[in-house]
Amino acid sequence: MQYIYGYNELDTAPDHPTSARVQPRRILSGDTFETAKSSTIGAVLFGEHVAVALVMQAAGSGAKAHTHPNEQFNYILQGVMVSDIDDEKQTFGRKGMIVHTPSMSVHTGQACPDEDMYFFAMKDTRHGITGPPVDGKHDGPLYLPGFGKRAGEARKTTAQMMTDKGADPAGVKTRYVYDFKRLFKTPAQATSARMQPDLQLASGVNGGLLISEKLQVAVLDVAPGATLPTHEHDNEQFTLVAEGDVHAYVAGNSQRVKERFVIHVPPRTSHGIIAGSQGARIVTVQDTRFPFAG
Repeated sequence: MQYIYGYNELDTAPDHPTSARVQPRRILSGDTFETAKSSTIGAVLFGEHVAVALVMQAAGSGAKAHTHPNEQFNYILQGVMVSDIDDEKQTFGRKGMIVHTPSMSVHTGQACPDEDMYFFAMKDTRHGITGPPVDGKHDGPLYLPGFGKRAGEARKTTAQMMTDKGADPAGVKTRYVYDFKRLFKTPAQATSARMQPDLQLASGVNGGLLISEKLQVAVLDVAPGATLPTHEHDNEQFTLVAEGDVHAYVAGNSQRVKERFVIHVPPRTSHGIIAGSQGARIVTVQDTRFPFAG
C-alpha cells in the first residue's frame, strides 16, 4: 500500500494499491486554458475527509471569481498569491503563509507578476477540488495586467502592486492570511479561523495551528533529528514536507520523505517521523471530527 506521494511522480495514476485516490496532474478546472476558469495545474489526492493538491499557477494568472461549499487552506511554497475574498480586496499571501477561504466565500486567487506560484491546497471533501465560476463561464483564467488576455496593458511588479494597495494586508475587516511567525500577535480584526500559537508536539517540534469548520492545519518546524514518536489517532491526516526532509514511519513501513512529498495517514493508522540532519518544516492537515492529535 502506498502512503507517500511525490507530486512530480503523479503524471499518471499508480497501478498499485494507494491509501488515497489519485487524480494525476492536469489543468484542474477544464481540458484547456480556453475552457477552464483557472490556470491552476496540479495533482490531487482524495482521502475520506480531506483532499490535498500541490499546484502551480503561472505568473500573472490564476482563478476567476468562484465559490464552493467546502473550505480551503493554501500554504504558499513559492511566489505570492493575491486574492479577493468576499469583501476583502487584494490580500497577499507570501512564501510560508497560509491563505484561508471559508466555505461558500466568493474568491479569486492569482500568482503575482514576479514568478510562478506553487502552493499546497487543502480542502474538506464536502465538494470536489474546484468550484464553479460566479459568472457561470469557463472562458479562461483571470489575468493580471500585462499577461494573457491583458497582455497589452501595463505590467506591474509584485512590489508595485503592494505599494499601490498601500500595505501587505492579511485582510482589513477579516484576517484571511496567516503568517505563522506572527500568530502570537492578537489581531485587531476578526479572523476566518481560530488561531492556536505556540504549539509544541514534542521536544524540537514547534509551530502554530489554525482551526476552522472542517479542517485544522498546523505548520511545524522540526529541529534536526527531532522525533514525533509513532502513534495513531482517529483523524485523517495529510502531511507535506515543505522544506528539508524527514524519515517517516507509516503502517509499519519506513521511508525517507523529501521536500514537496506528501504523507497520507488514514484514521487509526500508526505513524511517526524523524527529521533529517537539516531539520524540516512540515504542513499537517487533519479533519476536525476530533481534536488535533499531531
